[in-house]
Amino acid sequence: MADYTITKVRKEWSSDGSHRHITGVLTNGGSHYTRQDVVNSIGIGHSWEVNAGGLHARIRVIASCPHESCSVAPYLRTNPDSTGLDNLENLPEG
Repeated sequence: MADYTITKVRKEWSSDGSHRHITGVLTNGGSHYTRQDVVNSIGIGHSWEVNAGGLHARIRVIASCPHESCSVAPYLRTNPDSTGLDNLENLPEG
């Protein structure tokens, strides 16, 4: 079981307006954490996951935003082979 479960995300537009970035997350308890808070927490050994529709996916840190020519870093991601319901980018905004 994960230390933290993410149920919603907060996003903002990229500087070029081509896509939206995750800037923070909300846990099942309603607490807000910035993207950097989550990165730091994972870095010291805490585990984070997405829980949507009864599906779970572990959050991992990647070097930068996966959009081509975007340099926002570091960034968060779930397993790209998982279903859309447990994908961090597809969670509802809150």
